[in-house]
Amino acid sequence: MIPAHLLAELRYVEVATTRAIRTARVGPYTSRTRGPGFEFDQHLPYRVGDDVRRIDWNVTARVGAPYIRQTHAERELNLVIAIDLSRSMEIGAAGRRKKDVLMLVAGSLLFSAARDQINVGLLAFTDRVLDWSPPRHASGRTWHLLEELWAIDAPPADTRLAPAIRHLQGRLTTTTVIVFVSDFLTRDEGLHSRELRPLATAHDVIAVVVEDAADLTLPPGSGFVRMRDVESGGIVSVALGERHRQKFAAAVAARRGDLVQTCHRLGIDIAFVRSGQYMVQPVIDLFARRRSA
Repeated sequence: MIPAHLLAELRYVEVATTRAIRTARVGPYTSRTRGPGFEFDQHLPYRVGDDVRRIDWNVTARVGAPYIRQTHAERELNLVIAIDLSRSMEIGAAGRRKKDVLMLVAGSLLFSAARDQINVGLLAFTDRVLDWSPPRHASGRTWHLLEELWAIDAPPADTRLAPAIRHLQGRLTTTTVIVFVSDFLTRDEGLHSRELRPLATAHDVIAVVVEDAADLTLPPGSGFVRMRDVESGGIVSVALGERHRQKFAAAVAARRGDLVQTCHRLGIDIAFVRSGQYMVQPVIDLFARRRSA
């Protein structure tokens, strides 16, 4: 059962998400993928083999040549939320774990999907797929899915994206919005995986990066601090001090930049969420931009 303090935050997220969506709504959600649907995108010259039912006869009459209407994919696209439940999600500063953050992000996505009548599926993974719920109508399932997500008993494991990617490639037969929620501190190639490009080409992939202060800054003080990698179990002594803080900050910035560049190259939208901040807003902003696009 979801703890009382997290349940209270999720109820707040439910209300806040609904209000934010209502405020930001300047048009229906559209996928980046073009396909059959109602939202007009552009006109294209007719080519042999195109569906003649998509010919726009008004434009054809004006220009003297057959043109078809190209539309965005139907807004009731399937949405799959792929959740990282590896051991690194169990850490967190100030009493809030990254797992709590991902629950709030998942809640925001689920409440948004229910509001927009989008079918929702859920995939939980570590170094393998732990749970899979195919996309279905979200209305009435939101809280059930959140309870199901919280109840998953994830064994100690590290983070690997490849098994989740392969699972989705083998089971998604229609264009789907796929949101990976993870810290992307992976033991495999992660977003650099060659398996990700075909998935991002066939579907609309979004990366939500969960960050924590423990990942971004060294602890205060001087001397040395012993740190343990919760996934590998390795222990290392890290020197503190201004020079080492600068080097650590530079490494964090480089990793962030690499994530952004990789996503940009693959056509993947990316949002960063951090515990200690209003973590749902970056996700709401991302989808609001898509509504106004």
